[in-house]
Amino acid sequence: MAYYSVHRTNPTQKNPLSIGSLTQIEHRRATRHHFVSAVEVINVESRKQLISLTRDLSLCGCFVTVKAPSLKGTRVNLKISNSKANFSAVGNVAHNLSDEGMGIEFVQVKAKDQAVLEEWLAAASANGVTHEF
Repeated sequence: MAYYSVHRTNPTQKNPLSIGSLTQIEHRRATRHHFVSAVEVINVESRKQLISLTRDLSLCGCFVTVKAPSLKGTRVNLKISNSKANFSAVGNVAHNLSDEGMGIEFVQVKAKDQAVLEEWLAAASANGVTHEF
């Protein structure tokens, strides 16, 4: 879940999508799938734990709903669970939305967890619930 900003150096250039001279352009590395499941997120440094729900899931990361998201760049351990399997990964907070949640990019996934992730995504795709923004 990578986000990039484009800054116009010529202030006379107009873009109908921009506010002032800064435009946000979102680029995704993988299709997001609507996926609601329990998630445990542990801040690697502070060991602070939170239990919440995922909202979206992809091969590269997930979105976790939480009122007070962690700062961008925070390293976390996460465990996503549903009635059929558990998935664990190490991730970084890639972005956060106040009062909504945080996007977590997976940076370390073991092979067995990768298999679980791919199975969940295949099932979500078969159900036709994907987001490509």
